[in-house]
Amino acid sequence: MENISCYILTRNSEKYLPQILEQVKKVADEVLLVDSGSTDDTYTIAQKFGCKILYRSFDNYRDQRAFAQEKCKYDWVLFLDSDEIPTDPLIQKILELKKRGFQSDCYEVRRDWYVLGKKVHVCYPVISPDYPVRLLNRQIVKFDERSAIVHETPHGQRTTERIQEPVEHFTFSTAWEMETKLHYYTTLSAQEVVARNKKRGWYKLFLSPIGAWIKWYFFKGAWKDGSVGWKMGAYALKYTYLKYRKARRIA
Repeated sequence: MENISCYILTRNSEKYLPQILEQVKKVADEVLLVDSGSTDDTYTIAQKFGCKILYRSFDNYRDQRAFAQEKCKYDWVLFLDSDEIPTDPLIQKILELKKRGFQSDCYEVRRDWYVLGKKVHVCYPVISPDYPVRLLNRQIVKFDERSAIVHETPHGQRTTERIQEPVEHFTFSTAWEMETKLHYYTTLSAQEVVARNKKRGWYKLFLSPIGAWIKWYFFKGAWKDGSVGWKMGAYALKYTYLKYRKARRIA
């Protein structure tokens, strides 16, 4: 049977952490929290569940994940965001894979998104469900310079399998949280625009936001989610505008 490390990136993550840890303790042989300065009960909860806790000042998601992956004890690594709760069927599926041996370099996991308490079809910039890599062999699959610093993806895999048993992602539980994350993520995305020397002319500032709203509300299906979908359309517009406005200021 393969051993598994699990890591979670945290900062003031007390809300869902008990539920996450209760689930991952069923399958992981080591649980590691990489924290970037929590002031709530994150540490207390982690200690209660017997987690290993490391501190790293946050710069971007790619490098935070690379650090966490390097610090894991075992080569097979399960990783989750601090608002992603594995379902019972997913835990059972991983236990089965663990018992019989992993046949691929990494595994994509179905992720169902919840916005303001509602299961949605769209959470900009993602269509729900999506299938991010959440289980990998760290000797082969890595977060390196090929990955973006936000909405990061690992590289190096030769074979990938998909797991349909889901993890549930509870993002934007309140309007305040939506607004806070909007400004946080657009700052990171603006840095990405500048780092990759992407175009950021005035037309990007004014035309791209309108295009984003039309694309995500009508063509990507946010309209299916009623009032929450309307807010997602507005979020896509504001996100795109702020990303380019901040990028122009950086430059």
